[in-house]
Amino acid sequence: MSRGPTLYNGSMSTEYFEDIKLHQRYRSREYHLNEKEIIDFAKEWYPQPFYIDPEFARNAKFGGLSAAAIHLLAICAKLVNERRPRMACVASLGWDGIRFEATARPGDVLVFEDEVISKRESKSDPNTGVVRYAARLLNQHNEPVLTYEGTVLVEKRHKL
Repeated sequence: MSRGPTLYNGSMSTEYFEDIKLHQRYRSREYHLNEKEIIDFAKEWYPQPFYIDPEFARNAKFGGLSAAAIHLLAICAKLVNERRPRMACVASLGWDGIRFEATARPGDVLVFEDEVISKRESKSDPNTGVVRYAARLLNQHNEPVLTYEGTVLVEKRHKL
């Protein structure tokens, strides 16, 4: 029996486990990072002086205001969830090898990229598959700001 999207609005196209191809790539829209966003995010979620006070940040180790690591992860989550077609993700199983490669500063233009590096049937649920991908958040110079490998459980189009 074929079932339509369960997680998404029916007008959105959905990518099921069967649709995903090895080495398939995705590239997000551009994300423009600004000073107000960096400060507002840090005030709410990670209030360190080098993320919320530009003057303090100028005299700190990185020589200026930069986005907190958790902020960069949130940007990745936002950009991957804007993906179209939208993956029929049931659950995230983890992010491995997270590396913060460079600072992200006000004015940076960020892009999220991922590539499917493996996929297999789920051993515990015949209606899902496991997809692993390599992810990178790049700045406007095409330099990695953040990298990791993610694993997700993806719904199958045809249910048993």
